[in-house]
Amino acid sequence: MKKWIFCAALAAVAAIGVLAALRPDGGSTAAGFSTARAQADVRWLAAQPRPLASAANADARAHILAQLHASGLQPEVQTALSQKNTMDRRRNMQVVLGMVNNIVVLVPGTAPDHARRPALLLAAGYDTTERSVGAAATAAPVAALLESLRVLQAGAPRANDLVVLFADGERVGGLGARAFAGQHPLAKRIGLAVRFDSGGSRGPLVLIGASGNDGPALRGWASAAPHAIGSSAMPPIYRSMPGALEMGALGTVGTARLHFANLEGSNGSGLGSRDTAGRLDAATLDSMGETMLALARHFGQAPPAQVGTGAGEALYFNVPLIGMVSYSLGAVWAITRLTCLMFLIVACMAWHRGEVTVRELTDAAFGFLFITALLTLAAGLIWNALPSLHPGYDARNYGAGARDYWFLGGFAALGAGLFVLMQRGFRRAMGNAAAALAPLLVMVILLLVVSWQLPGASYVLAWPLIATLLAYGALYVPGLERLPGWRRTLILLAGVLPALALMGPLVKDIYTATSPENMSLPMVALALLLGMGTVLLTAQRRYVARGLAGVSVACFAVASTAAPYGVEPIPQPNRMVYLKDATNWKSYWMMPAGPLDSWARRFFPAAARAQVQVHEFGYGSPQMWLAPAPRAQQVDFPAVAVLKDDDNGSRRQVDFTLQAKPSVPFIDLTLSGADAFRTTVNGRVLTNVRTASWTLSMYGMGGQALAFRLDLEPDRMARVAIHERAPGLPAQGAPQRPAGMLPPLTPMTATTIMSDTLVFR
Repeated sequence: MKKWIFCAALAAVAAIGVLAALRPDGGSTAAGFSTARAQADVRWLAAQPRPLASAANADARAHILAQLHASGLQPEVQTALSQKNTMDRRRNMQVVLGMVNNIVVLVPGTAPDHARRPALLLAAGYDTTERSVGAAATAAPVAALLESLRVLQAGAPRANDLVVLFADGERVGGLGARAFAGQHPLAKRIGLAVRFDSGGSRGPLVLIGASGNDGPALRGWASAAPHAIGSSAMPPIYRSMPGALEMGALGTVGTARLHFANLEGSNGSGLGSRDTAGRLDAATLDSMGETMLALARHFGQAPPAQVGTGAGEALYFNVPLIGMVSYSLGAVWAITRLTCLMFLIVACMAWHRGEVTVRELTDAAFGFLFITALLTLAAGLIWNALPSLHPGYDARNYGAGARDYWFLGGFAALGAGLFVLMQRGFRRAMGNAAAALAPLLVMVILLLVVSWQLPGASYVLAWPLIATLLAYGALYVPGLERLPGWRRTLILLAGVLPALALMGPLVKDIYTATSPENMSLPMVALALLLGMGTVLLTAQRRYVARGLAGVSVACFAVASTAAPYGVEPIPQPNRMVYLKDATNWKSYWMMPAGPLDSWARRFFPAAARAQVQVHEFGYGSPQMWLAPAPRAQQVDFPAVAVLKDDDNGSRRQVDFTLQAKPSVPFIDLTLSGADAFRTTVNGRVLTNVRTASWTLSMYGMGGQALAFRLDLEPDRMARVAIHERAPGLPAQGAPQRPAGMLPPLTPMTATTIMSDTLVFR
């Protein structure tokens, strides 16, 4: 009888866990939103990369402006010079300077005092990196915004002003957002700033960050959006990801900020080759449009108190069958203190009955930590030691595969089985109470740390702990302690349900963010979830662990039989480079080390293998393919001239000019050999602190005469390397790639580089 009751309870737990992990797919399109029109915009924008200052970037801007004018709007283009400086602990300075062209739309409200009310800002970036067409990364949010504006224009007017920002230069340091936040007059009128990004090619839109006085904004979003999805526990994890999505300078605009992105169907953390229009899920566009329209309609009619003011920051999370729950961060410590008090009461009850000692509880707590470490180690060893489980997997270039979640199922079942076996040993050695309370003790201590450092994540531990402690403590109540075993099991099961509802989805979310090859954080989250149900799991017979082992093997078997990552032709960036170097008056064809196809081999007919090109680039240069190239007459060397080189013994001052070519969108300068104290271009201060190394990347400087002044460390030989870069290869001497040759190459990703080096001895 007990066995069948447990099986039924386990099935119920599994069903609730699945329900908690499932997310709405955003399939119910907002009224009037045309997915077909949005997809057409995506395909147009994603025909080629559109990096800042490129011709494709200008074409994308013209397309967006045309669509806005067709909707009856009056957009403006904010052209501004924007700069971002980044310096690490070793004083390595990287400066990004670019001429951005933001598209700003003001849709006036109808309230008599609309110009004095806080405005709602909806923002997305429209540029891409140099190697990706960015169908999901930027084209999808832009297309969804365009279609949402069409719908809003055709609908009822709103009381409050709506400002829409299509930011330029977001992929090179968030330059567009910086220009809007720091230079545009409308930035001072924003009450609520909402940014839309994309971290993958599928999945619903998720709230990945909130800041400022966001309480009313969160409540308004939760009530307006049909599918409000998000967790305040996840932003720290998102910020730690490679290529993390950031609010950027818009985090300083307004009094409240919300940041949305879809996260499933990762396109890889490197080149983003898979970020194509064909991979973009239409349901993701629907989810974006649904959220944009809901926010615009709700806050467009909301009183000023909901748009521009609030009562402090809040945490937020989803509860299955209930929806979004939010409360002020000011309540976190009250809930944490209550949780600690409840643990002390339950632990004292167990100690008073002689079921546990302090030494047993401490030893079992260290045992739980050991099990958690073992789970993370086992996941890493399996992934690295059994490559046959993931044939062809390449997270950097390929991104998410079709059956990645089978890996999660395999690792979760394996981790649960190991947890049951290990915790059962502690239960035999130290007793039921120590095995049950030790994981809770660890989590109470962790809750104190989280409430202090990451209060937005405190709910993940606080509410499951409260429910588990209530259930476990109830078994000590006179009368209840003599209940039959199956009724005690039901009480414990009721205590575990909040953990399943809150921590179960978190395991999946962390897995989605960190990808299959890094299971450390998902396994830690899984261990915390299992720790809540230690009594239920370890009180059963061995068939539980054996069943979990079988589930794990089955999941891994399904994952390993999936098509290898990258079997379908994936558009690849053209890595071919034409270099015209003024230091030796030579021209080269270059390509990074790697296999050559029949087309690339025609550039390097005499090269046997890629190698370090010591004679041309020195011992420290990377391996590459290299061959002489014809001198393209249409490609000119950098037009650079040294004006001054003064060294007075305490400071060296160097002046030189560079005439930027109209056809060259990207210029990189790198200083080496001497520290820089102060650097300027055309009188604009680039850096004003001492730097060990200095790199400047400039965008959109074409046609300008650039006057540089560098204050350097004296008595040191300094080198300034100048690289002018343009998309594409010169037509002269470049073999044509056969039509239809695989893999397909992303247009305009080959590079022409014009190089020179200034040496100050």
